[in-house]
Amino acid sequence: METFTRSARVVLLIVLATLIGPASSLAEEASPRLTGFWITTPHPEFSLKPGDTGSIQLSFRNAHLPPQRLALDLEGLPEGWEAAFKGGGRQVSAVMVAPDETERLTLELKPPAGVSAGTFSVKINAKQHSQTITLPLSVKLSETASGKLTLEPELPALRGTARSTFSFRMKATNGGSDQALFNLSARTPEGFQAKFKRGYGSEEITGLPINAGSSENLTLEVAPSRTAAAGRYPISVRLSGGDKSAEAILSAEVTGEPQLRMVGPQERLSGDAVAGQESSFTFTLVNGGSAPATDVEMSASPPSGWSVAFEPKQIASIGPNETREVNVKIKPSERAVAGDYMVTLRSSGSGLSESAQFRTTVRTSTIWGAAGIGVIAAAVLVLGGAVMRYGRR
Repeated sequence: METFTRSARVVLLIVLATLIGPASSLAEEASPRLTGFWITTPHPEFSLKPGDTGSIQLSFRNAHLPPQRLALDLEGLPEGWEAAFKGGGRQVSAVMVAPDETERLTLELKPPAGVSAGTFSVKINAKQHSQTITLPLSVKLSETASGKLTLEPELPALRGTARSTFSFRMKATNGGSDQALFNLSARTPEGFQAKFKRGYGSEEITGLPINAGSSENLTLEVAPSRTAAAGRYPISVRLSGGDKSAEAILSAEVTGEPQLRMVGPQERLSGDAVAGQESSFTFTLVNGGSAPATDVEMSASPPSGWSVAFEPKQIASIGPNETREVNVKIKPSERAVAGDYMVTLRSSGSGLSESAQFRTTVRTSTIWGAAGIGVIAAAVLVLGGAVMRYGRR
């Protein structure tokens, strides 16, 4: 029985071998090996900018053939364009590919600056004896000039007072093919202060890194001199790095602004007054600004029980570098004791308010002093009379 089983196994193996053999042959016939030589690139259609250099990756594949040496050239290259095949960091004009290997090269194309936009067809030819292998490429040129550095202000002219901060927002564009760090500088009128910020941030910068073909936003803040006269002031901004630079001309218009100042009598902010009596003090309002101060109104904050009056209380206008006199009448309380008191005087107009602290020294009235002396004298007489009358007894 065991001998029969072994014989059956041998017969089964022979049958399986007979069946598997033809099936394997059929599979090999259905999937023949790929043999030949070809050129490929992942991006046969691409865009470039005039004056910019583009790099195209090329693959040369040898499948099951002897070593292949092929000479390389370009067909249909427009006049003025620059082109080079590069491999291993060097410029080459031929490629050698071993059996079942792939060699990779780079084709660099650079159209001239200023060339018109359009689509151009270029062919890569790899020649061996009488055989030529071709790879067609399609190059599209955009209308934007390449390699150019630009600086575009959002609003090139702003208006404000000498107390304003002028914020100019700008967009810097690097049209080149390499990332670069560009320096920032501004030329401002004397007394003006300028600082750059990236985007809308708060940190001050002096340089701005910009990726190739990208743009960055920046802000220039300019603070004019507080004494700047009304007028239009030019500001020059420069962005530079390497052999590229860009400039933008801005304008800051400083409008007139009044500046009120109160000057006390004889240029002092102090005076004497008598309790219960009105005293007059001549104040001078000075407009040291570059615009009229209009609708100026006088007001005061005196101690309790005091009164303050102005002549005039309102002034229609005080021109630049002009003055106006105001008579200030101060009346201390009748119960005010001798000493120093502070009276706050205020002038308001044209959105501005100027205040001054006027120290008032109060003295008691001579009438009350005489009355006091009389009372004391009467008391002395009464006391003296009492002593004389009762002292004799």
